[in-house]
Amino acid sequence: MKLGAKRAINRIIILIFVLCCTVNAFAQDEELLSAKDLLGKFSDNFRKNIKDYEGDILWTQGETVNIGKVQFKNPQKVKIVFSEPNKQEICSNGYELWVYIDYLRIVLRQQILEKEKKKTADGKTETIINPILINPMGYDKFLTNYSIEFYGSKNKTDYKDGKKVYQMKLVRWRSSKNGFNVVYLTIEENGLIRRVEGITAAYKKIILEIDNIKTNVGISDLVFDYELPAGANVVDNFISKPEEQ
Repeated sequence: MKLGAKRAINRIIILIFVLCCTVNAFAQDEELLSAKDLLGKFSDNFRKNIKDYEGDILWTQGETVNIGKVQFKNPQKVKIVFSEPNKQEICSNGYELWVYIDYLRIVLRQQILEKEKKKTADGKTETIINPILINPMGYDKFLTNYSIEFYGSKNKTDYKDGKKVYQMKLVRWRSSKNGFNVVYLTIEENGLIRRVEGITAAYKKIILEIDNIKTNVGISDLVFDYELPAGANVVDNFISKPEEQ
């Protein structure tokens, strides 16, 4: 695979990590909690109160700036249509992930969950859902793999468009070559993530910003049924299963 294609795919993998692991928060009230407890509360309330949301997305990595629209449906259906780069898309129905790179005319396809039917002790059949790539459980990995503290102040600070935000810093307990070793979160007082800044082991910085967020707008599941573009080549399982750290 050409170097340019590999770089494009690496950027997409990082974006997927950010979306599936960090764009998951909502809170109904304010309490004096530790940063870890507050983050856990955001994650729990998100599962209970947010059915879906949509907004504008800005993703910056070095000199590369990507702009698009994001739609998300709990627990992990997501679709991003980019205006820059034009015609690039990311879509997941919760079980499979598709990434379309127009200038390469390829679709990257990855299975992220699998269903398995098993017999229970009383002879009934039940469906077991196993994560292959992404665990759809909000902030669970952040809560277990990172130390969490307020960044700058425990109090809310001013943010753009008149919103108030909390700021947190997450540092991975054990350094890893995969994902982020340091994460800075900017969270609205209602709990929705507005900005994520991640720093990799190679000290590369990736910034994700989501604005103009609307929640519980009734997004149909059909939005996440991806149709392959005519003539596009398909590359299956382009992300290897991450090793346990």
